[in-house]
Amino acid sequence: MTKGTQQSSLDNVSKNTVVNGEHGPQVYFHPGSATLLCVDAKDNRLLIQEQLKMTALLENQKKAQIALDELNFEMLTQAGKQPQRAYESKLQSTYQQLNDANEKLKAELKTLTAKVPEGELLDENSKGSAIGLMELIPLQKTAGFKSTYVRSDKIRSHWRKYKLSEVDKKRGEASFIKYEAKEVTGIDADGNETKNSSFRENRRRRVKKQLKEASVSLKFEDELLEDCNFVLTDWAKKMNKGLTWPKENDKPDDESTYHQYVDISAQAQLMRYSQGAGLSAEFNPLEKKASAKMEGHSSFALGEAKASAELFIPDRLGTALLFPAKATAGVAGGVCNMGAIRYTINAVLSGNAGASLGIELGVEADFSGEMAKGYGIKGSPAKLTPPPPPGQRTINLTIPQPDIQAGAEIGVFAGVQAGGNVSGAIEWFDPHPDDGNKNVQDSNKQIVNKEAKFTAIAKLSLGVTAQAGAGGTAVFYVTYINSRFRIYCKAALCWGVGAKGSLGFEVDGNSFAAFMKSFLYMLRNVDYQKLEQMMKGDAFRALCAIPLVMAAQGIQAIDAMYKESSNIIDGLKLDLEDENSRVKLMESILNNPDQLKYTPPETKGAVIATLIDNNWADWVDPRNQNNDFFSVNSWKIGPLKRRKQAVFKALKWVQSQADYNNVMQHLTTSPGERKGDKGLNEQDVIKFLGIGERSLFFYTHYGEKLALLYGNLRTSVDHDDPFVSIPDHEMDEYLAMVDEQHPANSLMKNTMMA
Repeated sequence: MTKGTQQSSLDNVSKNTVVNGEHGPQVYFHPGSATLLCVDAKDNRLLIQEQLKMTALLENQKKAQIALDELNFEMLTQAGKQPQRAYESKLQSTYQQLNDANEKLKAELKTLTAKVPEGELLDENSKGSAIGLMELIPLQKTAGFKSTYVRSDKIRSHWRKYKLSEVDKKRGEASFIKYEAKEVTGIDADGNETKNSSFRENRRRRVKKQLKEASVSLKFEDELLEDCNFVLTDWAKKMNKGLTWPKENDKPDDESTYHQYVDISAQAQLMRYSQGAGLSAEFNPLEKKASAKMEGHSSFALGEAKASAELFIPDRLGTALLFPAKATAGVAGGVCNMGAIRYTINAVLSGNAGASLGIELGVEADFSGEMAKGYGIKGSPAKLTPPPPPGQRTINLTIPQPDIQAGAEIGVFAGVQAGGNVSGAIEWFDPHPDDGNKNVQDSNKQIVNKEAKFTAIAKLSLGVTAQAGAGGTAVFYVTYINSRFRIYCKAALCWGVGAKGSLGFEVDGNSFAAFMKSFLYMLRNVDYQKLEQMMKGDAFRALCAIPLVMAAQGIQAIDAMYKESSNIIDGLKLDLEDENSRVKLMESILNNPDQLKYTPPETKGAVIATLIDNNWADWVDPRNQNNDFFSVNSWKIGPLKRRKQAVFKALKWVQSQADYNNVMQHLTTSPGERKGDKGLNEQDVIKFLGIGERSLFFYTHYGEKLALLYGNLRTSVDHDDPFVSIPDHEMDEYLAMVDEQHPANSLMKNTMMA
């Protein structure tokens, strides 16, 4: 065989440098069909040119993506230190380079067809019906296996082929990668003979035999035969390395099951190409940690053709949620900052869906069709535009976000179903973490200090996709379905620019407390507006009722969230009609008023409405009185003292005068109902607190002290301020735990005279 010389101008060579090289004949192995392909020197020049072209196109895109990732990382670490203008020009240029590289890559891939026959090495004769990307391994004079990728219409039909073994076209599995059973005889600890079924590798022996048979037909030289044997053995070992062992009962030492996870199907070949299995060490996921689309961690299992990624979206510093301020609030810009959230997404991807994510720049989330019991993602055509820098990204929750209209898909991805094993969580930036609460992320993975304050409030939910359309075009929408709070988010919020679809997240018992805290910060920061654009009415009523159920019944969140919202409220009202239940609620609030720290005004209003509800049974029940002579204010006179004290304790975590007004407006035993008249409701509370009171020193004077409590509250609260309670020394005054008295207020006198 003769050797030839190739001269070509390649995309991956800077400044269009002409590359010279000698190329002899070559034998390629196509794992997908277990076929040897023999190419002479003249034709091999053309085939290598095709290989280099496909490699260069993908490598240019990976290089541009890495450049963008590195720039985003630099911006992340410099957030708040460098002005935005310092990066504007470079960011614009880097995005443009990525978009340009993507367009060139897709232009060459557009001829590939979606359905490619399994177990076949396609060539130019099949281009009328199918064109696929063929994964080839050169076997002659190489230091180890190297994957190369060519389009099937570039393979000439007259090149000699030899099939080593048959391939299971349904399972994408060839006999040369299987193992055979063998019985092993041994001696146990007691000296008795044992016989066990074991497995031993027969791949090397089988490949040698098949190659010898091929060498007779193809007239291999002995040197080539040894090269082939070495490369194929190396290929087999690399394919098995790093298998993820998806079944719990699989044991790594049981090598007989390895072949079940090695995938040589047409989709797996495309997936390996898209992840860079044929690229140089700088971009090859097998040589170094691969770069993810967003800042995070990723890995790739060669044999299974599976990629896994842990992503922080839109970045590690999250996105600030914005909401219009009240017209009377006087907020700068007329917009309230509700706080920041970010998404952590873990995905295991394979097949054409995984390949599309490696090639396309956009992302599409799907919750229908074949993914009806879970969530899938796939790539989507998109041109990316530079977003604001990390820490400055915002989204207005009241502005609808319809799905973007993606461009035309390239043929190989047309009709591809979203796939993958996707998990994740919504994490909220907690400006003031409570003592003992730790972030769910490993501190070793944190890049900036601010990350330590992100905490999970909901997990990606599987199996509830029937309601995923709730909220229409709403960006961030909360529902209460099947006894769980669920947050549906537009993919644009989860994945950023170029994303379409929606994802649903579920609040379970473990994340309920963090969810309540996040929602109360959001509610406070919008001055307790009704958030109809982001939460259904029945969901809000359930959110208000569940903490009350927990307090009244002494149960955990997971137990309180066991009914639909209407059933929760109806059951609660019925339960609290019993005087004994009202006493339990009183004792719960007295013993632990901090349980109301992160509850909405509607919950506190319902607690107070229940506490002031009384009949003859409440009066005769000694548990409502204070008959403990060892307590500080036992000598103070007044009926139902403990019930009255519980009313003040229920107000311990009222944050401002606006918060107090909302509590009084929602004085009803049905949490979340329409607002009432604040003045009339407040008079009902004062009337209850003033029962049995006289203007004498030794009375508790509880009715007079509600106005004092209101006057001591803050008039406004900044969105970054922590939740603070009424100071203990002030609460002691309201509870008549100190002797200092205050002038009777006119409101109390008017109530007593009425």
